[in-house]
Amino acid sequence: MHMEARRPVQQTNYDGRLKRAGNLVTFLLVLSGCGSGQPADTASPIFSSTTPTASSSTSSLAGPITPSPKVFTDQELMTISSKVLEPHGGRAGDTAMTRKSYAVMRQPPASASPSSILGPTDPAECNVFHRSWQHEVQLDLSMGFAQGVVNVGNNGSGMILFDVRSAPRDSLARADFDYSQELMGHCATFEQTVSGATGPQKFTIELLPGPNVGEKAYVTKLSIDGNSVSVGLRVLAGTVSLDMGSNTGTAIGGDEALSVMAQIAQEFIEAAKSQ
Repeated sequence: MHMEARRPVQQTNYDGRLKRAGNLVTFLLVLSGCGSGQPADTASPIFSSTTPTASSSTSSLAGPITPSPKVFTDQELMTISSKVLEPHGGRAGDTAMTRKSYAVMRQPPASASPSSILGPTDPAECNVFHRSWQHEVQLDLSMGFAQGVVNVGNNGSGMILFDVRSAPRDSLARADFDYSQELMGHCATFEQTVSGATGPQKFTIELLPGPNVGEKAYVTKLSIDGNSVSVGLRVLAGTVSLDMGSNTGTAIGGDEALSVMAQIAQEFIEAAKSQ
């Protein structure tokens, strides 16, 4: 992935991008105009259930690492995120500013269902599988949180949105990975409808097995009207839940983006364990 060739992220560009990324619905709707135009069913999956990865750049991953049992604070997650993201041309954001922003925003009640917050899925039971970068929408003040952006692809013009949160393992697994392998097979392809400024937007979401990192991992591939628009990776590793997403198009292809995400996940888990 030629990490040495990645450009340092400029503060002005980063702040603007991260602010725009704060509104997930707007971000995803923008993606629909930036897609590569490639039909979703023509994209070959980067990970399979029979091999750790189908990409040479991720096949060298060391495999699952025993995760740290520690629950991390915002500041600790920001520190680890900076250490991991900077070699990839990225940087962590200011979690305190994010929390201040959300403190003045109207939040859904704690009893609200994922469908009422994120949009209904079809089948309904597939709402446990989130599109990428949704911790921002479901910001839980009881969990440690950090976020960042990585410049990738052609001249750094693409980007991977990154976030991580930390909580006791059982509560984190219930919040982000409450599914069985049977349900994952049942929801191999499903739809989700999101309300946008121009009206309802329907996404088709394809689920794929994730890389051989952490305890649980899955890949999401989003398309609109048959056109691929984004990919995402979610990983559970003990008390840490990682969530990454990237638009797909001329700046970066889906397989390249997922390869970088897998490396970042592996490196983050290793860094967290050393804390």
